[in-house]
Amino acid sequence: MLSRVANSLYWLSRYLERAENLARLVEVNRYESLENSDPNPWRPLLYTTCTEDSFNESEESDVGMFISFSEDNPDSIRECVRQARENARMVRDQISEEIWRELNRFHLFIKSNDASHLWQTQPETFHRRTIEFCMLLSGLIHATVLHDEGWHFMQIGKFIERADKTTRVLDMLAYQGQAPRTKLASALKSCSAFNAFQAEYRSGISLENAMSFLLFSPSFPRSVRFCIQQLDTHLHAVSGSPTGSYSNEAERINGSTLAQLNFSSPLNVLQVGYHDYIDSLQKQFNEIGQQVFDNYILLPLEIRSEITSGHRWQPFHQKQQEQQQQ
Repeated sequence: MLSRVANSLYWLSRYLERAENLARLVEVNRYESLENSDPNPWRPLLYTTCTEDSFNESEESDVGMFISFSEDNPDSIRECVRQARENARMVRDQISEEIWRELNRFHLFIKSNDASHLWQTQPETFHRRTIEFCMLLSGLIHATVLHDEGWHFMQIGKFIERADKTTRVLDMLAYQGQAPRTKLASALKSCSAFNAFQAEYRSGISLENAMSFLLFSPSFPRSVRFCIQQLDTHLHAVSGSPTGSYSNEAERINGSTLAQLNFSSPLNVLQVGYHDYIDSLQKQFNEIGQQVFDNYILLPLEIRSEITSGHRWQPFHQKQQEQQQQ
């Protein structure tokens, strides 16, 4: 597969996953802001989305609007959808007509005045519609695309992004200090995990069992452990190397992360330090994403570029680093 095609498929899927997770986060935080007396109820959301520095309180009147629609925020929902569509446009021959049609509908909706008006008047409807668009596209990717190398790159992008966003939800609890039950419930709802959590834990919500579920559950699709297990499967499918071994740095780091999650417990997390443990995972996810790029995108491009012109494709490498959320 051409390296540029792989890169576009990877980011198409990753941006869609990011948009969906942002919609869930904004929706849950909006409800929280209505129910508590915190003078800065949106501050944890800015922290977890790494937008504290880019949000200008003197110019922006609404954090939810900033995260949903701002063109100055490269990780706003609107910008994520625009980037997903742009990546899809570059690989039209690799995706189905259904995906292209629905992604165009999503893009036209999210950039329209109707979407902004819906956010102002019925924010829960806007969030639900955004999430439904993303889930529809995820289903179409699974059901209408050949499960070949390109599809595996889309799954790699999706599960790296999903694992990263779950850890950011957990890190938001650390930012808030001793999290009360309402905050723990909100964290679970941000990952659409509340009902699944209640089915598994009958004793009620605590920081320990909420953290255990979102980090270590082997069967919940948004737990970090589940995502890294899926990532391991798709990385090996691309390289062709046997599971349990590794043929490149992305597989080695991911395998090490998976082993850490397989043999860790909430007690280990607390011994290391809650924030430090989460921060370490996020750094590993960023490194896995960078190694996927170095092995499958940058290296083939540099080889081809040097063969044809003798020059490195440096601007393309810089663009990848900007896209990778820190």
